[in-house]
Amino acid sequence: MMLLEIDYLLIFLEMLKFIVPSLIVFGITYTMLSKFLEDDYRGKLMELKRENTGTLVPLKLQAYERLTIFLDRISPDNLVIRLADPKINATQFKHMLIHTINDEFTHNVSQQIYVSTQAWKIIKAVKEQVIQTIENCYKDMSESSKSTDLGKAILQDMMYKKEIPTHTALEFIRREVELVF
Repeated sequence: MMLLEIDYLLIFLEMLKFIVPSLIVFGITYTMLSKFLEDDYRGKLMELKRENTGTLVPLKLQAYERLTIFLDRISPDNLVIRLADPKINATQFKHMLIHTINDEFTHNVSQQIYVSTQAWKIIKAVKEQVIQTIENCYKDMSESSKSTDLGKAILQDMMYKKEIPTHTALEFIRREVELVF
């Protein structure tokens, strides 16, 4: 019986001679292969980021350009001059101005995915401020007021303001574009 136990022990030791080196080789191979695959993954990820940056930067710049045009188009002074029509009354003119602002905004709403959240919030706030300015100026109009009366009131209101919302937003966009570069 003792001989049988020694045989099992010898067999176990012989097996360990093969198993231990195999485990060592497996461990080293696994570690090296994992490191290689991780480095390869990181390299491909960096390459993909570089490609995306090359694609995204022009799209971001285009979004900032479009939002700059949007702000210029809804700027009360530009809006009043561009849409002035002495043949209509103040109520019709107010509706036309607000409709134009909302149309311009809707046309540019997709640009929000290319600009910062803060920039988009500013754009939305400016839109609302301009509409509010038009509404406030309209409150002082009589039913017989013409579009020219409302236009003058809006332009006078803008002259008395220290900060014009569209100009402030444009300045913010300029600073943000500088960050892109």
